[in-house]
Amino acid sequence: MRIFLADLGHNLLTLSSDVYPLGVANLATYARAHAGIAEPLEISIFREPQDLKAALDAGAPDLLGLSNYAWNEELAYHFASYAKRRNASTLVAMGGPNYPLVDSVREQFLRGLPNVDVYVDGPTYEGERSFTNLVRRFAEVRRRIEGVREGALAGVDWIDRRSGAFVRGGEVERIKDLDEIPSPYLAGLMDPYIATGYFPMMQISRGCPFTCAFCNSGVRSNSRVFAHSFDNVKADLAYLAQRVKPEITLCFADDNFGMYERDEEIADYIGWLQDTYGWPRYIRTTTGKNKGERIIKVMRKIKGALPMTAAVQSMNPVVLKNIKRDNIKLETYREIQKELESFGMQSYGELILCLPGETKESFQKAVSDLLDAGAKRISAHQLMLLHGAELANPAERAKFGFDTRFRVVARNIGNYTGEPLIEVEEMVVATPQFSFADYLEMRVFHLLLTIFHYEGNYDEPFAFARQHGVKPFELVVHMQKVLARAPAAFRKVIDDFVAESQQEIFPTREACLAWARAHYPELVEGTLGGNLLSKYSMLGRFYTTHESLAYLRTAIESVLDERGANCDPRELDAVFEYMTNVVLHVPFAETSALKKTWRSRYDVEAWAEANYAQPLATFASAEPRSFQAECSAATRALILSKVATFGEHASGLGKFTRTMFARQLRRALDREHAAASA
Repeated sequence: MRIFLADLGHNLLTLSSDVYPLGVANLATYARAHAGIAEPLEISIFREPQDLKAALDAGAPDLLGLSNYAWNEELAYHFASYAKRRNASTLVAMGGPNYPLVDSVREQFLRGLPNVDVYVDGPTYEGERSFTNLVRRFAEVRRRIEGVREGALAGVDWIDRRSGAFVRGGEVERIKDLDEIPSPYLAGLMDPYIATGYFPMMQISRGCPFTCAFCNSGVRSNSRVFAHSFDNVKADLAYLAQRVKPEITLCFADDNFGMYERDEEIADYIGWLQDTYGWPRYIRTTTGKNKGERIIKVMRKIKGALPMTAAVQSMNPVVLKNIKRDNIKLETYREIQKELESFGMQSYGELILCLPGETKESFQKAVSDLLDAGAKRISAHQLMLLHGAELANPAERAKFGFDTRFRVVARNIGNYTGEPLIEVEEMVVATPQFSFADYLEMRVFHLLLTIFHYEGNYDEPFAFARQHGVKPFELVVHMQKVLARAPAAFRKVIDDFVAESQQEIFPTREACLAWARAHYPELVEGTLGGNLLSKYSMLGRFYTTHESLAYLRTAIESVLDERGANCDPRELDAVFEYMTNVVLHVPFAETSALKKTWRSRYDVEAWAEANYAQPLATFASAEPRSFQAECSAATRALILSKVATFGEHASGLGKFTRTMFARQLRRALDREHAAASA
C-alpha cells in the first residue's frame, strides 16, 4: 500500500511551521507497527508543497493523508483537490486538531471539503490509532474508497456519498504508553530534515490537565497526561545531539514542560548533552502553569537554554473562570524572573485581547503587573476562534457575545500549482465588555509598548523615568495620552497602523478571501498584510528612530512635569544624547559603518551596566569627557548578513530581529577611548 503523509507549510514568504513533521512521522511508525495487515506499507513523508506536487505528478498514492492546522487549512485542502484531479481513486484523508468539537459544526465543516473522503479524528493531537484503523479497513476492502465507508470506523468521520448523511466514527481509546509509538528518529524518518535548518521536535508527554477554553489542548478527552519512558526520550535526544548543529533549536511539543517530576530527570540528561555536545543551546516549548519551584529547578539544570514565558492570557478572575484557566502565581513568576536574570536571559509575558469578561482596565492592569514582575516583552495576541477549542462552539459564541472578523493569517500565502492560496483566521475584535474602540486603543498601546520597551531596547530612558517615580507602564500610558505631540513622521506610523488594522479585517471569510485574491501581488511584496504589529514596530524603531526618541523624551518631560518631579534636564540630555549615538537604524550598511563621538559629563553606559542601582548623577565627572561608539566588525557583518537574507523593508526587519536581541542593534562604547579622555 502506497501512502503519502503530508504535514505541509507555506514557504513563499516565510516558513509557516519551522519544525520537523513529527505528527505524520508518528502516524507512519505506529501504522507500520500495529496495522497488522499482510501487505507492506510504503510510506513517504512530505513537508514542502513543491515536493508533494512533484510526487503526485510522478504517480498517485493509494492513500494521501494531510495534516490540518489553523495555518495550513487552505493549503492542505488544495492538495486534497489536486490529488483527486490527478487520480480520483486515491483515498484522501485529512486529520489534525483544526476540527470542530460540535457534531453539527463538524458536519458543516466536512461538507465544505468535498474532495476529502474521510477525517481522521483522534482525541485532540492523538490520531495514530484512528489512522491505523483507516489503513486496516482500507486493506480489508481492497483499497476501495466506498468500501471504507461501508460501516462506522472508530476515530474516522465522513459524509456518506450515497445517502448524504454525516457519519461519526466515535472515539478511540487514548494511548496510555507513548512508547507504543516507535521513534521516528531511530527509524530514520527524520534524517532528511537534519540538514535543512528546520528544528527537531519531540513530544515527551501528551495531554494537558488544564481545560483552557481558547485552546484545542483544553478538551476533556485530553486532560489525562501520558508520557514516553525516560529511556525512549534519552535515546531520541542522544540521536539528535550526535547529528544536529549546536545552534539548532530543540522544540518540545509539550503543553507544560518542567511541571512534572520526570522533567527534572530529563533536564539532568539535557545538561549532560550540553556539556558533551554543546547542544541544545535553546529549547522552545510551553512551560508549566504551576509547580514554579520545579520549573526553576529544571531551568537551572538546563543552564539557561529554557526561556520562561508567563503565558497568563489574563489576570482577571472573571475571565479566568470564563476560560477555565489556572495561572502560575505572580510571586512565583517574579522568582523565575530572578533565575532568568542570573543567566542573562529575559522573560516574556503573554496576554490575549478580548477574552470573555475582559475589560480595557483589567487588560491594562495585567500588563502593569507583568511589567512590575520584570517582563521585558509582552505579547498581546488576538483571540482566534480555533476549530477544536471550546470558545469556537456556537453556545460559547452566543453566551459571550463575540463580535468576530476574518483576516489573512500573517505571511501564510503561496502559489504552488498555479493558484494563489491564502490562509484565513477568525478572531474576536469586541465583546460586550470590550468595545471595538477599546480593541483599537489597546492595539496602539501594545504597538507603543513594542516599539519602546521590547527587550529593553530603550531601557535607559525608561530607567531614568523609573528613578523619578514613573513606572514603565505609566510612561507608555502617558505616551498614548500625548500622542498628538509626537513628531509628524511618528504620528503617521501610528495612523497608518490603525488604518491598516481596520482595513485587514472583514465580516466574512468569503469577503476576506476576495480581498486577498484581488491584492495578492501586494501581499507577496509586503506592502499590504503581514504581521501589522511587527511591521509597524519596525517602522517606529528603525525608520523614524530620531522622531521616536524625540517623542519619548517629550513624554518623559511631560509626565515628570505633570507630577512635579525634580529632574535635572542635563541628565535627561545625557541619556538621549547617548541613545542617539548608540542606536542603529536604516540604512544599516551606512549607520553600522559610522563611528560616533560626543562629549558628556555622564557615563550613561556605566550607569546601565550597574543595573541603574544608583542615580545617574553618581556616574557624573567634574568635566565633560569624550565618548566614542562604533559597531565591531563581527556585529556589523552579522547585521549585514541578516539584511542580505531578509531585506531591509519592514517585513524583513521583523524576521531578522527575531533572531537577534534588540540591544545587539547598537554601537558599542569604546571604553579605552573613554578612559583616555578621563
